[in-house]
Amino acid sequence: MFSNQRLIVYILIALGVLLARENPMSGDEHQQTAQQVRLLFPQLKAQIPTIASITVSDSDSRVVVEPAAEQSLYSGERWLVQSKQHPVDRAKLMYLLDGLSQLQTVDVVSINASKHSVYGVTEKDGTRVQIYDGDGLLLADWIAGSIRSQDIAGGDHPVFEYYMRRADSDEVFLSGVAVQPSAEALDWCDLNFLRGVQAFQIDGVSRFDYQRKLSWKIERIKPQSPNEEEPRWQLTAPLQTIIDNFSGDSLAFSCSQLQATDIVGFVSSVAADNVKYGFPQDRFEVLIQGNTLEFELGKPAREGHRYLRVSGLQHIYTISDFEVGQLRQDIDSLYGSE
Repeated sequence: MFSNQRLIVYILIALGVLLARENPMSGDEHQQTAQQVRLLFPQLKAQIPTIASITVSDSDSRVVVEPAAEQSLYSGERWLVQSKQHPVDRAKLMYLLDGLSQLQTVDVVSINASKHSVYGVTEKDGTRVQIYDGDGLLLADWIAGSIRSQDIAGGDHPVFEYYMRRADSDEVFLSGVAVQPSAEALDWCDLNFLRGVQAFQIDGVSRFDYQRKLSWKIERIKPQSPNEEEPRWQLTAPLQTIIDNFSGDSLAFSCSQLQATDIVGFVSSVAADNVKYGFPQDRFEVLIQGNTLEFELGKPAREGHRYLRVSGLQHIYTISDFEVGQLRQDIDSLYGSE
């Protein structure tokens, strides 16, 4: 009987050793979480200066972002959307890179490859981001999947999380933040021509109407007092008079938000583009703290859009008819209710 008891003790000890080996995440819940949490791409932050190409793809689209080549019209310091050969929205690019470099393996959802389609993280279902260095070495390969059911943080703020995984791993995690990028080329292009400019920084707007000869010029009046009701704008051509504050502020706001809807192609000669795109039907000059942005409107393009040429830029664009309507103000409309 003593031998049997000793045998049982040995068996229990052996089981204890085996369990310890199989469960290295021993300890309290906090210790286990700390051991599990790591960066999804631990080297990426340090590798950002070496990145030479980024590909974003899904089942329908694919976009490549890369530095300008030597033969490009842009300097090598500019990042371009390959298919459009147009400068990238740098804020969007850095948001993606910063987001990927900070992703953590906090919430493990699944380690079963057969479940990838459930979470939308297969190569077919998800959005894939591949980042390469100048030697073609793959620095990061990431797949973003379906959005998780919305949670509420603090009682009223929605929190959006995506399922995700490294392409070389079966483990599926929650992103912790919404960093699912678009695979559409146009979404990566910087199409906001006055990014960072606020409406109050615009000192004047001039319109040259080559069709109906309804040209005008408005200028901001330097404030004499902090009174909001004090006139802020004046018409200086074709006549001089005070105009409605709302009209002037609205025009300044529309100019500060000037944004293209598409990229048609590269500029050619002025004469050739005038014939092809119908320039200029209107020309606008926007004065911003001593600097001037000039742009011209052409003939109608696709439905609801019109051709746009911006002085100093290398592309022809389109702009929505809604924005055109905000800019093409008649002189009478500038008086508002006065």
